[in-house]
Amino acid sequence: MLTTSMLPLRMLGLLMLMFSLCDAESRCPTEVTLDPPEVLAEYGTLVRVNCSSAGKEHDGMNWRVGDTDHPIEYDNYYVLQSLNLSDFFVTAECRIKWNETHECSQGLKINVYKNPETVTLFQSTYGAALESTYYEMQCDVDDVAPIHNLTLRWYKNNETIKTDYFTNITKRPVSESSNLTVSLNRGEKEAQFRCEAQLDFGGHASQPPVTSNVYTLSAHYAPVLKNKMEDVYLSEGEYAILNCEAEGDPAPGFRWSRDGVNLMDRTNELNISTATSAIYNCTATNYRGSTTKQIRVHVENPTPVPSTPESCPIVLIPAEIVVRFGDPTSATCNASTKDLSLMGWEATKGGKATNERVITWTVEKVDSWDEQPLCYINVKEMQCKKSLNIILYKTPDNVLVSAMDPRPMVEGREYRLNCFITNVAPLEKLKLIWYRGDETMLSRVFNDTTKTPTNVSFDLEITPNRADNRAHFRCAAELHLGPNGPALVPTVTSSPYEAVVHYAPVLKNKTEDVYLSEGEYAILNCGAEGDPAPGFRWSRDGVNLMDRTNELNISTATSAIYNCTATNYREAQLSKSVSMWKTPPLCHQHQKVAP
Repeated sequence: MLTTSMLPLRMLGLLMLMFSLCDAESRCPTEVTLDPPEVLAEYGTLVRVNCSSAGKEHDGMNWRVGDTDHPIEYDNYYVLQSLNLSDFFVTAECRIKWNETHECSQGLKINVYKNPETVTLFQSTYGAALESTYYEMQCDVDDVAPIHNLTLRWYKNNETIKTDYFTNITKRPVSESSNLTVSLNRGEKEAQFRCEAQLDFGGHASQPPVTSNVYTLSAHYAPVLKNKMEDVYLSEGEYAILNCEAEGDPAPGFRWSRDGVNLMDRTNELNISTATSAIYNCTATNYRGSTTKQIRVHVENPTPVPSTPESCPIVLIPAEIVVRFGDPTSATCNASTKDLSLMGWEATKGGKATNERVITWTVEKVDSWDEQPLCYINVKEMQCKKSLNIILYKTPDNVLVSAMDPRPMVEGREYRLNCFITNVAPLEKLKLIWYRGDETMLSRVFNDTTKTPTNVSFDLEITPNRADNRAHFRCAAELHLGPNGPALVPTVTSSPYEAVVHYAPVLKNKTEDVYLSEGEYAILNCGAEGDPAPGFRWSRDGVNLMDRTNELNISTATSAIYNCTATNYREAQLSKSVSMWKTPPLCHQHQKVAP
């Protein structure tokens, strides 16, 4: 063991000098104070810091910020410095020279943060939420630093259900996502979700949370009936209200029929003003499915229906009339027998009689859907009748196209468009046609004998691709009324529905070489498109840049490899590489701007 008593005085002096020199860059003693001792501030702000030596004599003190030494203070025991926090990696230290052989430095701890630019919540698994089915929701936090101080909380109906933390220790702003799997049942009806991103530095230094949009999710399910069969007993002529009693989500629509004939009523209740024995069916429908309830009405002592002769010597001209509801019309009745005592027309309007063998029925406006004019003749003690075949029609009040899911479509997923037609008659003459632009997609006719105006719907299922973005879908309702109908088929067409289809960004080219003279100005273009419009990130030789636009301006060009990332929520394209060269090969011309 070496002891100082064994060393010559000269050698001992040299060792003391070495120890002194080794300690020249050591940490400053407690007499040196930084105020504040630690900086926590937002990116881009200006902060002032002070370094003081508590009155201890010194040969100069100053601040070093990054690699830059600021002016030395000789006469005071403190030195002030302003720090511009425009760099996430900024460093600062106070340096004090005590004498010719001894100096120290005290580093300032600097925390630069950036609150999230945006916090966005969306359903990454598209389509309405079906009961007892799992769906993914995603929360995107954009441009936040430092990410390891970020806490992300998920809320369902204002109750915290999930908390996420991040381990990435980078100081630069980054974007992160968090996913949540959810499932609803019909008892919940709907739930509201949101997420909150908060930079947490402990104590009072934590920043206010940035909150996403609120997303409401409903549990859609097919209609359910309280009971599927019911018997109702009434006296002859008694008033009654039949109730379908079905519920579902979305709220179902209703259709009624009586002994197989469709009725006009479209509510869950059916009013019967004069009851007769019959079987009524109510069908409750939404896009998830349908269910039918049967109600059997029993009436005592029903009134008998009088019979009508099957044939008689009557000729009607024309034999069939096609007329729009509310328009005028007429028909002639001819008797092919001489032995008649009376003939005439029975009708709600225009009824009359004569003893001639020809009589004309005329009305200025057909305004009853029950209109069924008939011609009768009395021959000796017999009467016979013949009904005029009259087809009343009405073009739709509206033909409306809508999407079952009102949000933008996503490429490759199945969607349903609905065509809803209001107040059209007769249904058996109706033809519905779906168009994409001028291309026919799907058509449908109806095997339904309903004569009065009714509402109908017709769905089109599509799996869109990016070519369908901004495409126009239309639905047309045509009434094909036969040879006695109008020369031009009555048609009502919906307004066009413009489809918005989201798809991942697409690059026009994935690699590119740009040749420039040294120091020349250049604009690099990512050349990517997508829907929603993508965001952009640039890097130079693997180092991320702050630029967030499609174009990158380079004021002084040097040889480097630039990468552009185009991103939307559908996908990120990471593969466009732009190589920049100072001196082009002899076979190339200089290019100032990248296409």
